[in-house]
Amino acid sequence: MAKPNASHNEDNWVPAQLGNYRILERLGRGGMGDIYKAIQAPLGRTVALKVLSPQLMRNDEFAKRFEIEAKAISLLQHNNIVSIYEYGEVDGLKFFAMQFVEGEDLGRRIARKKPVPVEEIIDTAKQICRGLRYAHSKNVVHRDIKPQNVLIDKNGVCRLSDFGIAKIFESTNLTMTGMAVGTPEYMSPEQAEGEQLDAQTDIYSLGIVIFEMLTKRPPFTGSNPVAIAYKQVHEVPVAPSTSRKDTPKRLELIVLKALKKNIKERYRSAEEMLADLDTVDINDVVVRPTVSFSLHKRQAKTGRGRVEKRITDRRYGDRRRDSLWEYRTVFTWAFWADLIRAQGLSLALIIILAVILAIHMLNHP
Repeated sequence: MAKPNASHNEDNWVPAQLGNYRILERLGRGGMGDIYKAIQAPLGRTVALKVLSPQLMRNDEFAKRFEIEAKAISLLQHNNIVSIYEYGEVDGLKFFAMQFVEGEDLGRRIARKKPVPVEEIIDTAKQICRGLRYAHSKNVVHRDIKPQNVLIDKNGVCRLSDFGIAKIFESTNLTMTGMAVGTPEYMSPEQAEGEQLDAQTDIYSLGIVIFEMLTKRPPFTGSNPVAIAYKQVHEVPVAPSTSRKDTPKRLELIVLKALKKNIKERYRSAEEMLADLDTVDINDVVVRPTVSFSLHKRQAKTGRGRVEKRITDRRYGDRRRDSLWEYRTVFTWAFWADLIRAQGLSLALIIILAVILAIHMLNHP
């Protein structure tokens, strides 16, 4: 808890009272300042108070970024995005008060749960998608989507936070081409290369967040930011089902499509990604090292009675195919087991007899 009349030093520079806000405790420390839990008088409302570090106020760029974050949040009124209540300056300290979320961030939940249930992963991904869909509709790109910036309340509602490096299109050009800003493990390839960004950079980052929820680690890590950025640009992610056996097939394809290096192959919008997330069947898991013939029918009906839409994965220059022979060979018991389940015993027996007859004719021309 901050002490009354605290001096402006590195560790404890915010007074116990800041304007109408009585500070209770520090919640976290960020690159531009600290976030505190506070009570707003005379309403008695609990808020999260973000205060710009006095050392950074002398830097015009950081002061501008702080203002941009407040403006970005003020533009967004959505259930999956934290709300802002006030932006101001008291005794030389810039601050803004925002919604206090009683719960934890997604990063802590991933570290705590072993593993995060698939149903919860899909629900969380959908909520983040809805928040991004709304933000993008208001021309706001977050640019730092990561588990630590997703707050989850006690009712399981997810809210995007920390718009400190958000881009508000048509209103600011603060971040220039050639400058990579963000968290390396969650950067899109174009972000790692310092290129101009649009909504698809958030989609890539969301793909990484879903990957981490499944596997408890992001797909690309390294000893330093440069090494990680190189992997974001050049390396292909490993399929999450290689380490998470209950990964739904369509969820894996959604993640891999979101992580396309080429933005033309990536989801074009959060709306498009959300539509695919709505079709995930948690029981239709990826089967390795082979793929079940009975599960490979492209036109299988979903639980809602709609035709399943194909999600392609061209990571290795291939497309999903309907060919039975691509996955099984007639000389395996697994092939016949799948065939019987898919087509019925009678048809399977006819095919077996036909194969035996063909082999006999080949051996006795």
